[in-house]
Amino acid sequence: MMDLYEAIKGRRSVRQFKEDVVPEELIERILQIAMWAPSGMNQQNWYFVVVKGEQLRRLRQLSKQAFDKHIKGVVSLVFHGNPAILEDTRRFFSTLGNAPVAISVYRAETPEGDLTDIQSVAAAIQNLLLAAYAEGLGACWMTGPLPLEEEINELLGVQGKRLQALIPLGYSVSFPPAPQRRGGKIKWLRKGE
Repeated sequence: MMDLYEAIKGRRSVRQFKEDVVPEELIERILQIAMWAPSGMNQQNWYFVVVKGEQLRRLRQLSKQAFDKHIKGVVSLVFHGNPAILEDTRRFFSTLGNAPVAISVYRAETPEGDLTDIQSVAAAIQNLLLAAYAEGLGACWMTGPLPLEEEINELLGVQGKRLQALIPLGYSVSFPPAPQRRGGKIKWLRKGE
């Protein structure tokens, strides 16, 4: 089994997948380990919908709409109008990288409120991503499609939960190189120094 530190440092956001089928038992194993995340007051407020087939095709269409309506301007702003990045992002949103599976991740509301609810489910998502990588799969944590939550919920038949992420999943064509970590993110306070 892969070392935890190796998994954390090796995991990447994958945006191009092989068409190979991912065995359902492997997806189930990844989701089971994802649910070992910590959660506020142990509410375990996560909920996963595994999307394949016709629903996945329709989910790709909704993802493309989200890019066209909501994400295109943000990508242009962040990457200063870089046409190559804009086109790559558009293609990814339109195809979900040809992933054979997408996992829609939801959160149920708890008495602790959004801040805790979101963090609890985010911890499960991180577990999912690390487990997928340890199993030889690629994945990408997407929040860009969230503006079309109502349409996605209707497609997937989900009610009473908030969409938190969409994760295309599959065997990666390649794993991108690691970007440099930015410094200045840790501050130490030591009494008496």
